[in-house]
Amino acid sequence: MNQKAHITQTALSLFAEQGYGNTSISMIARKAGVAQGLMYNFYPSKEALLTAILMEGMADVQESMVAYIQTRDPKAALRHHIQSTVRTVVARQEFWRLFHAIRTQKIVQDILGEPFRAASASIVKTLATNLRKLQYPNPTQEARLLFAQIDGMVGLYLLDPKGFDLHKMQKQLLKKYA
Repeated sequence: MNQKAHITQTALSLFAEQGYGNTSISMIARKAGVAQGLMYNFYPSKEALLTAILMEGMADVQESMVAYIQTRDPKAALRHHIQSTVRTVVARQEFWRLFHAIRTQKIVQDILGEPFRAASASIVKTLATNLRKLQYPNPTQEARLLFAQIDGMVGLYLLDPKGFDLHKMQKQLLKKYA
C-alpha cells in the first residue's frame, strides 16, 4: 500500500472510531506514522481527505451502476448492479464498514450533504428509468425501495457478516427484480 492509500485508510479508521469532528490531522499523521507536513502534500485539509474517502466509495457505486449504460436489457442491468454491489462489499468489507460508520455522522452529512444527496438522487433516477422499462406501476417509489433494500442489506451484512446471509438476500433481490 502506498503512503497516500495508507493515510486514507488510517483517516477512515479514525473517522469511524473517534468521529470526524474529534479527529485531527495530527492524530491521523501520528497513527499513520508519517510527518504531518506529508499529509498536506496529499490533502490540503481534513475536509479534502474526507472528500477523497467518499469519492472512493462513490467510484465503487458508479462501477456497480455501469450496466445501466452498457446494456439495453433492464433485467441484466439490475442483475449486474445487485451482484456487483455484493461482490464489492464482500471484497472491500473493511472499507465499507468504516464508510457506513462515518456517513451517518452529523458533521459529515453537513460537509457532504448536497453532493451525497445529488448522488443518491441520480441513483434513484437511474433505477426508476430502468424499472419504468420493466413497467413497474410506480417506478420512482419502487426505485427508492430497491435502493433502500440494497443499502439496508449491505448495512446489515457489515454489522454482522457471519450472521447475515448476504448471498441469500442477493438471491431474493434478484428473484424480485431481475
